[in-house]
Amino acid sequence: MKMKTKTLMTVMMAAALALMTATVAKADAVPGNDSGSFTVRITPNVDLGVLVDTTGSAWAGSTNLDVTSNLGVDTLMTTPVGIAMQGNFAKQELTLTGVALNTWVLNTSEVDTVDQLRLYAMFGKFAFGASPIAANFAGAQNLIKVAATRAGQPQADEAGDLNHVYELPIANGEYADVDDMLPTATRKLWLRSTTPTTTTTGGQAAFTVTVTAVTGVGL
Repeated sequence: MKMKTKTLMTVMMAAALALMTATVAKADAVPGNDSGSFTVRITPNVDLGVLVDTTGSAWAGSTNLDVTSNLGVDTLMTTPVGIAMQGNFAKQELTLTGVALNTWVLNTSEVDTVDQLRLYAMFGKFAFGASPIAANFAGAQNLIKVAATRAGQPQADEAGDLNHVYELPIANGEYADVDDMLPTATRKLWLRSTTPTTTTTGGQAAFTVTVTAVTGVGL
């Protein structure tokens, strides 16, 4: 009986020793080198774009974008400029820039000034047929300027009807959002010109208007 007990104790001690040995063998003296990590970075090659189509675009009283105007009067377009977004970027917006090519310069304050043309812009629905009325263009924020001016609203105001630039009030039937546009979006660009009441030149005044696609992310 003593022999069996001694044998059993020997077996149990051997098992315990084996377990301790196994536990010690599984311990990791330097756990910091058990794994490694790395970072991959993928920058998408995106394409922002806009197609400007002046086919058929015309001022009232003209068949194209050249017009003869009296001084101190407003002129609206009868046929707008077509705008079609391009590329593959889903949050595109637009800026407008104007450059005077010869005689008159662009007015940026809405104050009637000699030799300064007030050239307003307004984006609308592509399917809408009529130009916004002259009063809809009013506001210095809607004047085309030498510095690139972003159309639309700051992100904080997009849920309401504040701080529109080149964009009609939401209730207007011609309204079309120009913030965060898809590359399939289409718009119409209407212009209003207001000639100065006095001038020092009788020569034709020419201006180049540039429409540029820019990212709307975070703005």
